[in-house]
Amino acid sequence: MFIQSVEIIILLLLSFISDYKTLKIKNHITLSFTALGIITGIMQKGLEGLALSILGWCLPVLLLFVLYALKMLGAGDVKMFGAIGSIAGYGFAMHSILYSFIFGGLAGIGLLIVRKNAGERFRYFGTYMKSCFLVQKPMEYSNSGSENKRSVFRFTYAAVPGVLAQLAFAVFG
Repeated sequence: MFIQSVEIIILLLLSFISDYKTLKIKNHITLSFTALGIITGIMQKGLEGLALSILGWCLPVLLLFVLYALKMLGAGDVKMFGAIGSIAGYGFAMHSILYSFIFGGLAGIGLLIVRKNAGERFRYFGTYMKSCFLVQKPMEYSNSGSENKRSVFRFTYAAVPGVLAQLAFAVFG
């Protein structure tokens, strides 16, 4: 797990820097680490490693695609978790996603408290849910438009501690 740990830490660092600077996780980062995960899988387990890496990429991408389609998550975040899955397997990726959502929820609560706009955000979410119900299909969930792009919470800020928590559990038990 040492090689995979190093690969994941470097992926997280580069993804965080890219997202912070450009508001996107660049494709050359996620695709390079996806390929690296596949190569590592093949070198360690042969064809089984290839299959596990591909499955590790596919499951998180398929799961998170719904959130991407609703504009609740960026494509770079989805591909980053795919790359994590190709490196460490789908189980690791799924746990990482779960921990990232927990960290994101905690950060969201903190932001609601600091920004003092919980009522506004819950009303916006209620309106969104009502609109989805009325048209009987999921709609794009975008920010209220009143905030600029820099003030939007980047999911990478929750993904980094979430993945690191899973990495700690995987390495130290």
